[in-house]
Amino acid sequence: MISSMLITALTPIFAMIALGFAIARTPIAGPGAWELIERLTYYLFFPALLVLRLSDSRFRGEQLQDILLVLLIAVGVLSILLVGLRKFIAADASTFSSVFQGSIRFNTYIGLAIIESLYGDAGLTRAALCLVVFIPLVNLLSVISLTAGSGELGRRLVIVVGSVLTNPLVLACGVGLALSYSNFALPELAEEVVGILSQPALPLGLLAVGAGIRFVAIGEQSWPLIVALIAKLGALPSLVLLVCVVFQINNQLAQVLLIFAALPSPPSAYILARQLNGNVTLMANIITLQTLAVFFMLPLWLQLSQRFL
Repeated sequence: MISSMLITALTPIFAMIALGFAIARTPIAGPGAWELIERLTYYLFFPALLVLRLSDSRFRGEQLQDILLVLLIAVGVLSILLVGLRKFIAADASTFSSVFQGSIRFNTYIGLAIIESLYGDAGLTRAALCLVVFIPLVNLLSVISLTAGSGELGRRLVIVVGSVLTNPLVLACGVGLALSYSNFALPELAEEVVGILSQPALPLGLLAVGAGIRFVAIGEQSWPLIVALIAKLGALPSLVLLVCVVFQINNQLAQVLLIFAALPSPPSAYILARQLNGNVTLMANIITLQTLAVFFMLPLWLQLSQRFL
């Protein structure tokens, strides 16, 4: 039985996503408004939240080592399995690339909202540390999957490395870690301003997730969709949980890693698929179905984590 605590924590989050979906289909806010909201959240509000949480933290280098260990093993094993079974998963490269993205990428907005709800500021600090490793890793692997065999891998890798290094979330994590490591305290006025900017991050991020949900005709996509659902909401969380148990990772850090592993793919996966000639229709369906399924799957994974961690 799913605990009442998890229901209490998760229901408001998914209610916000549903509200965003409903609002986006009314005259209240047009497509241009949602694009602006998402850009402000991505470039301003979420970076402010990450800087604020990390600058006050006193993280240990061992935590980053643990995160790197878990993610390299779990994501690496899943990637090898997907590539090895490529002929059975998809008939063409563009379809496989969308399945691959849908199997390893995650929605930061949903993840941080859930982690903040369950674990508070300490959880957000651990989540920010996870993003330092997770974001570059999945972006690099996604671009490789989209460009493999095209003869453009080198050029695309240069582009994606540049995009990762200029990613506002990665930069915010870097600034926050630098402030924490140097024991530099933000001036009171600056901290208040950053604190105010961080407040809209989670609610606006969740509304934007709901607004981005699109139902596209599934047609002959049922098999790739099933693979992406099983890989992202089943296989990757299983691998993360197994590695955390084997290497005895800190309980709360392990749960944060498990939450990220069990999240749906983000809207940015659709944008990347469109830019690099992936199967955009399939990518849109993967994002939508995973976002709906995670409401039922994530509580199960959290209960399993409480049993094994």
